[in-house]
Amino acid sequence: MTSTLSKSFVFLLLTGILLIRIETVLAQKSTFAWPEGKKIAISLSFDDARASQATTGIPALNEYNVKGTFYVVPSAVKGQLENWKKAVAAGQEIANHSINHPCTGNFPWSRAKALEDYTQKSMHAELTEANTQIFNLLGVKCDGFAYPCGNTFVGRGINTKSYVPVVADIFATGRTWRNEGPNSPEFCDMAQLTGMEMDGRDFEEILPMIEQAKANGQWLILAGHEMGENGPQTTRISMLRKLIQYAQDPKNGIWLEPVGTVARYVLTTRSGKTPAPEHGSLVRPDEKGNVSLHAQAGVGTGPKIKYMPEWKAFGWFTGEDKVTWELEVPQKGNYEILLEWSVSDEEAGKPFLFEVGSKKITGNVGKSGSWETFREKKIGEINLTPGKHKIVFRAATPFKNGALLDLREVKLVAKK
Repeated sequence: MTSTLSKSFVFLLLTGILLIRIETVLAQKSTFAWPEGKKIAISLSFDDARASQATTGIPALNEYNVKGTFYVVPSAVKGQLENWKKAVAAGQEIANHSINHPCTGNFPWSRAKALEDYTQKSMHAELTEANTQIFNLLGVKCDGFAYPCGNTFVGRGINTKSYVPVVADIFATGRTWRNEGPNSPEFCDMAQLTGMEMDGRDFEEILPMIEQAKANGQWLILAGHEMGENGPQTTRISMLRKLIQYAQDPKNGIWLEPVGTVARYVLTTRSGKTPAPEHGSLVRPDEKGNVSLHAQAGVGTGPKIKYMPEWKAFGWFTGEDKVTWELEVPQKGNYEILLEWSVSDEEAGKPFLFEVGSKKITGNVGKSGSWETFREKKIGEINLTPGKHKIVFRAATPFKNGALLDLREVKLVAKK
């Protein structure tokens, strides 16, 4: 009798445990809808702008027309500048990884740039300056950031603070490092996306991560450093080739895209509308005192405004569209304003407005010959005081049909 009761108890206990595990698995499984019926999103990401990424890794990705996300340090970009420009031209995503790569001072090599000595304010200044330097080097506006060493704090003791809010203020996404699991698309915090290490692993070691994420409909962000076959902190090219071939096989249901692309899709799907415009880069004068307000550095807002990367220009389709730049100048100066634009002859002639605070300059969009032909012309002059300025370009009068222009750049040329 006792034996029978014991067996019944064990059976009920095991059944209960099994049911709990089933419920847990079902609770973890996402109902999020990936594009075209895909079951998982994967992003390949790489830190530090290591030379092997520019010389070896990116050409390998280009063979498969695969785009990764590269979190770069400006000083490292300079060592392979032409190759990084080629990476941008090939459509690889460039993101921010700070200027000094600050980590905890427990790493001896980071003692002079220890996070324990940072504040939220000093971190904000460094990350915005990194954005400016990356833009000046590559003409890219960074929307993403990866935390060096995966550390997300500044300060020490009772003065310790998270700098996740700083990252959330500047960037659309922030990726951490050496996490234990993928991201749940319906829940994840874009400022604290998980990144799982792929350095030093064969495809057979990565595949279980993929299968787990696929079973739960998740977003797996893989993170690496060097790109080659051997050595410390190296993502193996042979592994990447197998992974890409596996991901590109339609029967495996994998959506392989950069972090920024997946993030925009997730935000749009979660909210049911297009995410708010990304942050622009803080623009500063060059060594000659001139200012280049490239379209890439601006933020477009409006019902139909569209950035066209193939032309590196914004296109206007309603009178409510506008582009805004943030400019900081160190000293007072007088500038000539040059507009670089294109427009068809049929759409030319609409009035525009260039605003810097309360200062306004108006004119009519002249003919350029065609939408494919860009011209440059002086549209006025302006005096700027030291400090930060908000600059806006928009239509001067409302219109609903047709277009205003395609705007590539506004130059402020310092007058001597």
